[in-house]
Amino acid sequence: MGGQYDDLLAPASDAGVVALVFRAGPLYCALPLDEVVETMRPLPTRPLAGTPPYVRGLTILRGAPAPVIDVTRLLTGVDGEIARYVAVRAGRGPIACATGPVLGVQRIEVAPPEGPAALFTGATKALIAAVGTVGTDPLLLLRSIRAVPDEVWEAAGNSTTEAAA
Repeated sequence: MGGQYDDLLAPASDAGVVALVFRAGPLYCALPLDEVVETMRPLPTRPLAGTPPYVRGLTILRGAPAPVIDVTRLLTGVDGEIARYVAVRAGRGPIACATGPVLGVQRIEVAPPEGPAALFTGATKALIAAVGTVGTDPLLLLRSIRAVPDEVWEAAGNSTTEAAA
């Protein structure tokens, strides 16, 4: 690594949240490190009918089906580069977050999204735990457990059942 991300990966201060920092299109995002299972190259993903547009489909994580959430589409409504899958712990099982480049683990300073909260709606509002900065750019601290609506888990369960039949 190096170049444009050198400042981002500077030594951590002694306060804040330890998180995995990544890009999602034009945004800097982070997930608390205790929610992250692993990062990996994008895996084969099968479409899943009846799900929101930010659900790319199902993939197999460590032998089990898992929904894939396109974080850029979820947060911006447009497609972005998918460079990595970040497996995280969520309510009913692991999910794969399709992200841009992973920039590393660092301690970040964030605050609840009180000011910008009015900008967030729907799934996005439930997903954003706090807001911080990376240099002069905003950073969104996400909470993975709320990224997948119940209907996606149900569609994933139905898909798994149909595949087994």
